[in-house]
Amino acid sequence: MNISRNKKLSFIVIALLGIGLVFGLTSLYSMDPSLSLLDNFKPTKPKVSLMPEGVKIQPEFVGGVTRKVGKVQKVQGKVYVIHEGSKSAYRLKARYPIFEGDTIITSSRSRINAAMKDKSVLAMAPNAKLVVTKLEYEPKTNTRSTVMGLFWGSARFIVKKLSGKPDYQVKTQTAVCGVRGTDFAVSVAQAPEKQSSLGHKILAWLNPVREAHAFVGGALITTALTGPGSSVGLTGAIGGTTIVGPASVAGAVSGAAAGGAAVVGATAAAGVLGSVGPGLATLGMPPEFE
Repeated sequence: MNISRNKKLSFIVIALLGIGLVFGLTSLYSMDPSLSLLDNFKPTKPKVSLMPEGVKIQPEFVGGVTRKVGKVQKVQGKVYVIHEGSKSAYRLKARYPIFEGDTIITSSRSRINAAMKDKSVLAMAPNAKLVVTKLEYEPKTNTRSTVMGLFWGSARFIVKKLSGKPDYQVKTQTAVCGVRGTDFAVSVAQAPEKQSSLGHKILAWLNPVREAHAFVGGALITTALTGPGSSVGLTGAIGGTTIVGPASVAGAVSGAAAGGAAVVGATAAAGVLGSVGPGLATLGMPPEFE
């Protein structure tokens, strides 16, 4: 009887130690999810063309019919703009105006920096698509109301603090990123088919039940990265808002809540921000818009 009881106790102890090891490994590999999230800022081509079907590229630039809300500072490579309601695309060059409702598309090996009317600076990495959905600025009250729609790729934003209430948002298909005054980048990329740590794999091996960690095919992930001294709020399709503090990163997958923020450090954050929008950190805020 004692031998049988001792065997049972030994088995329980071994089982508990094994479970502890599994969850310890899970915690270990979950401590730094930022390593994979930062990879989302690397330029990647989408499965479909960023240029809408039926849009023709025109040889000569023509301005839009909506309000001017920005001005191009620098362009590298081929960057196109489609004005709201138009079926034509135009090449953008330095000093060209940006209009409310414009869709901006960067091709491979292309970038753009622009100074916006609301005293913010915008930069787009290669293979990115962004819509200037709304941009309102009131000089008398020093207030803004801005919404940028990022459909694919990475963009960097430097948003100067104003006296009015915080009203600057970057919206994607999977999340909303709200800011006040900050230097940050947002990425929209293909979500991995499976996001599984070593601990999850061990648990799956111990459990014959099929894992439920696979993402839906074609799912996207929105990733927000902040610079030192900056912070943003990331809200997914469900759940509350994740506060992404200085030099940190967080992500939100299609149909899910935003994950927790992870600190990546000033050096790593500056490196990724610089890869998305080179030189923006040293650019002064734009002067009063003409």
